[in-house]
Amino acid sequence: MMQQNMLKTCSLQRCGCFQPAKLGAPVRPQRAAFRAAAAGKQSANSAGTAAPLQLSRRQALVQLPGSALLASLAALLAAEQLSTAVPPAAAAPGPRQLDQETKAAVAAALNKVVTKPKAPVILRLAYHDAATFSAAAGDGGANASIQFELGRPENTGLKRGWRLIEQVSDELKKTPAAGKLSNADLIALAGAHAVAVCGGPVIDVPVGRVDAAGPDPEYRMVSEKAGVAALVANFAEKGLGVQQLVALSGAHTIGGKGFGDPVTFDNAYYTSLLAKPWLNPNDPMADMIGLPSDHALPDDPECLKLIETYAADQQRFFKDFAAAYQQLTNLGAVWA
Repeated sequence: MMQQNMLKTCSLQRCGCFQPAKLGAPVRPQRAAFRAAAAGKQSANSAGTAAPLQLSRRQALVQLPGSALLASLAALLAAEQLSTAVPPAAAAPGPRQLDQETKAAVAAALNKVVTKPKAPVILRLAYHDAATFSAAAGDGGANASIQFELGRPENTGLKRGWRLIEQVSDELKKTPAAGKLSNADLIALAGAHAVAVCGGPVIDVPVGRVDAAGPDPEYRMVSEKAGVAALVANFAEKGLGVQQLVALSGAHTIGGKGFGDPVTFDNAYYTSLLAKPWLNPNDPMADMIGLPSDHALPDDPECLKLIETYAADQQRFFKDFAAAYQQLTNLGAVWA
């Protein structure tokens, strides 16, 4: 019997499952040898190579001590949970910022297409696209519906502006920005570029707007001949106040309306409003300076206070214009 046990022990030693134990101690498997066996490795003795010991995962687990078994089961369970984890939900609709690669592509396209001489028509296009918004009706706004409204009297001359947007879109087709921006986004971005390229403030414009499938309702644009009361009421219908009215009117500083250099965005509009050059009887071109709606602003005490502020502080005008432009180009926007 002792001889048989010795033969068994020698056989087990050759397969690598057991190592000799001290006298009187039970012979038990060593962890390193177990891992080698479970992985299907082969142990060789001095006389030759023994047959590999192949253990399934279940068989390997059964032979583990209690604590090691529990730990292994926990690890397996965690791995299975990770493999069946639900993927993260898609980002909720809303405005987002351009990534750097897309931003660079858009800037290159705008620099190529929207040069200084073309800036005024683009800025006007951006206003006319967004200013159809009605807070009461909950429709209209910055949605590129302007492309369907170019035949309206108030939009005379804006076909040139829309063609520029189409050119920008074409420029982006083979760039990292391809397919990432709507026409409404391009209009808002182009308007901000028009301001900056003429020396005005740099305006941060988020993207994600959804384009309209047709025109917005008519008769939402205020007349160029409107008085202050009508101007204030029209802006109130859009959820905008007197400050936004006066600040956004400063866009007339470019475009050749008689308020300083036609392609320089500065506060010359406000200094001119205070001087009222259209009242100069000795200037045969006085009537050509500004619009009747411009002439009406300094006659209103609340508007006059803002005009004086912007005339004295160009940086304050830039700050308020940038904020008002962001509000304007978010009006009524449906976000993807």
